[in-house]
Amino acid sequence: MRIESKKPRKQRKALFNYKNNQRSKLLSTRVADFLREEYGIKSLPLRVGDDVRIVKGEFKDFEGEVIEITKNQRAKIKEAKFEKSDGTEFNPSIHISNLVITKFIKEKKMDPWRASIIERKAIFGFSKEDLLTGPKKQKEEVDK
Repeated sequence: MRIESKKPRKQRKALFNYKNNQRSKLLSTRVADFLREEYGIKSLPLRVGDDVRIVKGEFKDFEGEVIEITKNQRAKIKEAKFEKSDGTEFNPSIHISNLVITKFIKEKKMDPWRASIIERKAIFGFSKEDLLTGPKKQKEEVDK
């Protein structure tokens, strides 16, 4: 999944030709602090319908729902709009690294795919000391 070439054209082509399961890992974005404390995760793949906050760029501090996610790591947000000279409005594409998830998809319950990711990545069972030092190995005594 790693792109070997240093040439921008080949990097863009490889990104565009990724399969969906490879691309979903690249489309991960940060989770807001209050959700981070609740679920114990730092990032999740972005999905259409999530509420996000824009943290960089012209639309900084805008909050809105994700309408569309493009193949080149960009998302369109419902509330972020530009007005053209003829009066029509359009939603510009914003890179996903400039977004923070504030609310998951508005459904009755979380979908099983995302729930399994959260369960796998959650760090609830560890104390801060365990995270910093890692697991301790027990020394085995060897009888000679």
